[in-house]
Amino acid sequence: MTNFEYASRINEAAGLDLSLDCKEIDLQDKLYGLFQCFIPDGAGVEAVFAPLQNGTELQARIMPIYAVTAQQTQEAFDQGVAPGYFCPPQDPKFGGEALKNLALAHIRNLKIFAEFLGKSGLLKILEQIKSARVQESFDLADHEDELADAVYEAITEWMIDSPKLDAKLWVLGEAYYSINCDYLLPVYLQYPNYAQRPQEDFLKPYFELYLAGRQIAFERGEIVVFTH
Repeated sequence: MTNFEYASRINEAAGLDLSLDCKEIDLQDKLYGLFQCFIPDGAGVEAVFAPLQNGTELQARIMPIYAVTAQQTQEAFDQGVAPGYFCPPQDPKFGGEALKNLALAHIRNLKIFAEFLGKSGLLKILEQIKSARVQESFDLADHEDELADAVYEAITEWMIDSPKLDAKLWVLGEAYYSINCDYLLPVYLQYPNYAQRPQEDFLKPYFELYLAGRQIAFERGEIVVFTH
């Protein structure tokens, strides 16, 4: 199945009625917002993953997003509004200590990832994060860019260089990004498709923080957990 054939299959399954008379490089843009077609509960999304070699694993990764946002999505529908992105509400089951533990687990796993890549510079910066704190709001203008940029560069390099188990997943690049306009979330969701990866599912704590309605930032030797 070519990328065009796969995109056509998705187009039909989602009822998008897209014109796919385009260059192959433009297929990704055509599918921006694809996963929103299956809200609130993800019914029918299996058609997106069925043609993929590891589709069962990939579908399993995205279903928790539908689960945690279904109620607020339905409430928005009842008010005549369709949410543009998947923004999980705060999960009251996660107290401060649980959130701190997830944040520190994220740092620990990023160290595992840095070691896997042999990125001593990134590992050195990560070693500077000694604690976590939780607060309700955070001015992103105050966060330190050095670590965030180093993580982004390392992950992007790995994503490009690692062989893919199913090349067709490339078509869903913008669909994954448009879930919440978050560059790390798509990496977690596509993790089974990377042939060379750490044994540790290193972005799982990050995903769990997202599902709990939280974001993270780095500031002066700390990882800060705050509300979406």
